[in-house]
Amino acid sequence: MSTPAPEPSNLPNWMIIFAFIASLVLTILKIIENIFKAARKSNLEIILTREVFFRIFETGEALYVNAVLIAYDVGALIKDIKASLKKEDGATKEFTLKVAQIGEKYRSSEGLYQFSFHSSSPLTFIPENNPQRQVYICEHVSYAEDTKQEFQRFQQELFQLKDKYSSISNTDEVQTAQLSSDIKDAINVACTNIMDKIQIEPGKYTLSLTVTYRQKWKYLPVFITKTAKSGIQFVVETYARDFMRYSLNEYLQRKLYQVLSNQKEMIAAPEYSPSNIIELSAQ
Repeated sequence: MSTPAPEPSNLPNWMIIFAFIASLVLTILKIIENIFKAARKSNLEIILTREVFFRIFETGEALYVNAVLIAYDVGALIKDIKASLKKEDGATKEFTLKVAQIGEKYRSSEGLYQFSFHSSSPLTFIPENNPQRQVYICEHVSYAEDTKQEFQRFQQELFQLKDKYSSISNTDEVQTAQLSSDIKDAINVACTNIMDKIQIEPGKYTLSLTVTYRQKWKYLPVFITKTAKSGIQFVVETYARDFMRYSLNEYLQRKLYQVLSNQKEMIAAPEYSPSNIIELSAQ
């Protein structure tokens, strides 16, 4: 005849205490596991889009980069943004870029896309599960000052030409011809000097953006710092520099007209869009 199992009330105290402790430990481990799962799930993803192009400003050469950002599960505070550009075919080159302006793209009343830049600081809050679009102006740091100086020299020469020929008569063919020659020389010299500072050249490039952000754990008052990275590849065609030189020449002529005629208007900066743009997987 079998002996009946002891009732719980008859179990030794050490077994009851052990069962309680084991149950408590398992519960705590389960809570910790859920917290870490939530922490792994909560992140910020940045995706660079195919909308990228170069512009030449009077402050230097820059790339316009468009991105989509998504903060999963918990909002994220962006603390820093770093950009890098690498030429990968032929002689490998790496360029130092600075995220100089942060803004957004919008559609104007005429139906055209325009850009609005509101900050030079990377500090941005991305709300949870609400995709945000941002545009970054990434400047070439190394040659920015040299490019700026070349534009300033051209501007000074224009004012000198204006003073020199301020009293020219429309009937003075000699002076008119000389002015035309001086203008042509000034534009050619400035165009050559500025293009010498521009780094864009034919080849295959990879552009990368790395975002450093802070995010709160979902179940605890703890903040952690993470990074997210995204990139695109594109090709600068063999005709790119000739195209940019032509656009720069047009820009300088418009600038010259402004000075000589005392006009003030917005002049579109020289621009080039690369080809074969490939969006790389976010990291």
